Amino acid sequence: MTAYSSDPDFEQVLEEARQAELLHEWSEAACIYQDLITHYPINAAVVMRAANALWLSDQPEEALEHYRRASLLLPDRPGPLMGLGNSLRDLNRFEAADRAFRNCRERGDGPELACNHASLLIGLEAYEEAFALAERRFELPGRNPGPAGGVAAAVAQAPLLRVRSEQGLGDGLQYLRWIPPLQEQARGRGQSVVLEVETSLVALLREGLAWLENPPQVRARPEEDGPGEPGEPGGGVVVSLLSLPAALGGAPCPQPPGPEGRGAYLRGLAPIEPEERYGRPPRIGLTWASGRKLADGFTRREYRKRTLPAAALVRLVEGLVAQGCEPVLLQQGEDRQLAEPVAHLFAGAIEAAGDFLATARVVAGTDLVLTVDTAMAHLAGAMGHPAWVLLPFSADPRWLRERDDSPWYPSLRLFRQGVERDWIPVVDAVLQELKPWRRRR
Repeated sequence: MTAYSSDPDFEQVLEEARQAELLHEWSEAACIYQDLITHYPINAAVVMRAANALWLSDQPEEALEHYRRASLLLPDRPGPLMGLGNSLRDLNRFEAADRAFRNCRERGDGPELACNHASLLIGLEAYEEAFALAERRFELPGRNPGPAGGVAAAVAQAPLLRVRSEQGLGDGLQYLRWIPPLQEQARGRGQSVVLEVETSLVALLREGLAWLENPPQVRARPEEDGPGEPGEPGGGVVVSLLSLPAALGGAPCPQPPGPEGRGAYLRGLAPIEPEERYGRPPRIGLTWASGRKLADGFTRREYRKRTLPAAALVRLVEGLVAQGCEPVLLQQGEDRQLAEPVAHLFAGAIEAAGDFLATARVVAGTDLVLTVDTAMAHLAGAMGHPAWVLLPFSADPRWLRERDDSPWYPSLRLFRQGVERDWIPVVDAVLQELKPWRRRR
C-alpha cells in the first residue's frame, strides 16, 4: 500500500477501514476495501484485507473470490491459500479446502495453518492425521511447549499424570471421552491421574465419572499454569486433555454403551426433583446462544453465526408452548435477556450463576434439550441425554456434513441451516419434528 502513500484520499479511506477493523465492524471494513479496489489500481495487500474482512463478517463466498485474486497476485505467499481453505471449509467444500491447506503448507507451514487444517480433517474423519497435526498448537506464540518426548510417552510413562483442560468448555466435555480408556490403562500401569479443569466443571466430573472403577482425582485447574507445562505446582507431568487422542488414538473414541446405549460417559447425574413423567407435559430445555466471546474477530464471528436471533427464539418458545410443552431455560450469561419477551412462558430455569453439576441435574429432568452449538450440546451428549442441536450452515467440522446424527454422541440429532443461512426454517423444522416425537413419547 506504500504506492499510494502520496494520495491523501487513499490514505484517508484506508484509515477508515482500519478504524472499522478496530471496532470489529468487519462488513463495513469489507465495503471500504472493496471500494478501494474498485477506484484504485490493484493492490495485493488491499485485496487480502478485503478478503479477511469478508471472511470475518461471515461472507465466505465473497471472501473466496478475493482470496483467489490475492493468490494470483501473491503466488509465493501462503496467506491467500490459507484464506481459501478457510472459506472453502465454511462452504462445506471440505475436499477442496483440504487441497488448499496442503498447497499452503507446501509454501509455508506454520502452527496456525496446521491447526486450521487439523480442524478440517476432523470433518473428513481423517482422525489420526488430524490429532497429530493439532499438536502443532503448542508452537503458537505464548504457548508452553508440550511434555518432553511427546504426549504419547508422557501418557505411557509418567507416574503422576496431570490431565488439564485447555480451551473451551465444549471441547473439554467432548474430549472427556478419553478419560475412561486412559484410566483403564493407568490402572494397569499403577499410574495416578489427576484431572484439572475449570472450577465450574469440578463437581460435575467428580460425580459424573464416579462410575469408573478407578475414577481420577478431579480438581480446579491452576490458572497460572498453561496446558503442557510440566513443572510445579503439583509435580507430575502435565498433558492437555485435548492431546489424549494423539496418545490413545481412536475417534470418536470407543465408549461403553452406557445407559440405554446412548454412549454416556458422564453418568449418575440424577435430576434435582425426580418425579413421575407419565401424564405431564414434556419439558424441553432451551439454550439459544453460543459462548459470548467477543475479544477477537474470529470468536465474535462464531458467536454471531451460532446464536439464535431474538425473533427465532420467540418463535421457538411460542411454538413449544402451542404444542403443549413446558420450556425450561438453560441459558447462562448475558444472553438470558433475549428471552425476556417470552420469560413468562418458561416453566423452570437453571441458576444464572450455577455450576455445571447443577445444570446437568436440571438437564436430566427434561425430556429433550434444544440447543445451539455450545457447551450445552456437549454436556447433553456426554450424559447420553436426548438433544437436538441447531447448527449454522458453516458448522464446525466436528459435526461433519449433510447428516442429522453425530458419531460422537448417539443421543444427539442435528438440524442445519440451509444455504440461505436463515434460522427461521430451522426453528420451523424443529417444531414440525416435535409432533411425531411427542406421539412416540
